Amino acid sequence: MNKPSSLSVFLSLVLAAVGCGSTEPVESETTGPALEALRGSRYCEILLGDADLGAGSVTIDVYNTQGLNECPEAAWVAVDEAEVKAETRADVVVMNGPRHWMIDSFEGSKVLDPEVRTLGGIEMRKTGTLTLALAEASGKAKPYETRTVRRDTTWGYDAGKTVHELVDPEGAIYDMQSYSVQEVQQDEASLAKLGETLTLPDGWAFRTRVIGEKLEVEAVDGLAVVVQDDFGNTYQRSQQ
Repeated sequence: MNKPSSLSVFLSLVLAAVGCGSTEPVESETTGPALEALRGSRYCEILLGDADLGAGSVTIDVYNTQGLNECPEAAWVAVDEAEVKAETRADVVVMNGPRHWMIDSFEGSKVLDPEVRTLGGIEMRKTGTLTLALAEASGKAKPYETRTVRRDTTWGYDAGKTVHELVDPEGAIYDMQSYSVQEVQQDEASLAKLGETLTLPDGWAFRTRVIGEKLEVEAVDGLAVVVQDDFGNTYQRSQQ
């Protein structure tokens, strides 16, 4: 039974908010960080949402191209969301990407389902499932608004590499985990001047630096604090 169109709009906002920082690379029996050059690699996601009005919750399945392909542009722009929705019987479909990793390695993440599934003509795997109360997930994340995500993954940034960081008014540091080309065209080289184009809130700063030793950004007790900037680039709070 089809849900009201107003619910579909609401769920679209929910999934867009959940997409803030929920993305992470995954390991399986056939792929892992040692086999991939993560930094700069491109990926896309399709999020499928299904509401349970009786339970007041929404279940979100996250499908990711990581380790299968780099989300070819021609294939991505050709994805028909209505067809994906009809095929999967999801209440709502949200496209997330393309994005590019700015990490060099990771630990602690496993693929949820190794079976390859084709969505909109692109091979993907299910990398996560979230069940949230509708009330909990109802707010769409805004730029520079922090959000807590459940994960146990540790991001690794190699010594001698460049990192891009946001610093909030309290001095907390957020390291860029991925950049987006969904809203504006960017590449790794252009990120050094990103601070000149961001609309930073009072007290926030953007900086770029080369690190002298390996940096690890960890989730604390299974929780990571993430934030996005004006262009949808995602950062995670560091314990520096």
